[in-house]
Amino acid sequence: MRTPAAAIVLSGVLLATLTACTVPPADCEPLVGTGPGAATVDASGEVGQTPEVSFPTPLISEGAEQSVLVGGDGALVREGAIVDLEVSLFDAASGELITATAYDDEQDPLRTTAGEPAEGATTPLFAEVVQCAEVGSRIAATATIADVFGSGALDPALGFEDDAPVVAVIDVVQSYLGRATGQPQLGARGVPAVVTSPEGVPGVTIPDEEAPAELRTHVLVTGDGEEVAEGDRVVLHYTGLLWDEKTVFDSSWERGAASTFTAASFEDDPEGVVPGLAEGLIGQTVGSQVIVIIPPEDGYPEGQAPASIPPGSTMVFVVDVLGIEQ
Repeated sequence: MRTPAAAIVLSGVLLATLTACTVPPADCEPLVGTGPGAATVDASGEVGQTPEVSFPTPLISEGAEQSVLVGGDGALVREGAIVDLEVSLFDAASGELITATAYDDEQDPLRTTAGEPAEGATTPLFAEVVQCAEVGSRIAATATIADVFGSGALDPALGFEDDAPVVAVIDVVQSYLGRATGQPQLGARGVPAVVTSPEGVPGVTIPDEEAPAELRTHVLVTGDGEEVAEGDRVVLHYTGLLWDEKTVFDSSWERGAASTFTAASFEDDPEGVVPGLAEGLIGQTVGSQVIVIIPPEDGYPEGQAPASIPPGSTMVFVVDVLGIEQ
């Protein structure tokens, strides 16, 4: 069978990727092994473009397997890294395309975090499969619907049982840091204390004193990566808190997914962020962690703040700068 992979666009949930070198480095252990079933899959076309895929049907494999179709020459994807993927998923019994990402620069690819998936992850298998891949790889994977989405995750009306076999062709198009990795810096008087978990999640202690009257940015970890310029699309993890209430109002860490924001004020760019956060991000380097204290006048204009942020609030953001979209 010969199947063009260019149909339904994945929306909101799906996949991640595999080990992208035939022999992974000794210090990176793949979580999904190679196997003969995945090795029968062929896909032509450039990595990052819609592939033409063929495999014998029905294709049944013993558990989840992977096979590298095209080796990448980019960064190695280690545990915890943020990874962008283009993916096509097929019914392994019939060879029919089930769904696919857009393979379009104007639309976001699928984003996942490499390694053991968190509880409730939407695509648990591929969070594991991506570990030890290299950017620029194309990988075939064989598994089941339950492996990909989790047991009972799909509506039965779609016609796929948990044990239905599937084939995925996965292009690893980009990767980013999973957390700040730079040089830790000393704290500063009047700035909230931040302690991070082994996974990188920040715990923030706001001092029992009046919030600063002016915008304040302090670098907690200095990265050695590219510098953020105004207008850059920045990949980051963040926690947002209210100074007076000492409570979290938003956190990408809690959602289990990194976010992308434009480093510009929304007064100048509709895709930008509050002015104070934009000022705090511009000039920072990839790999850094910064804390930005934003007084009301540098935050949301009156009447425009989300319901979770009371009028006149001083906001505190702890931000890990993970990468810049190219």
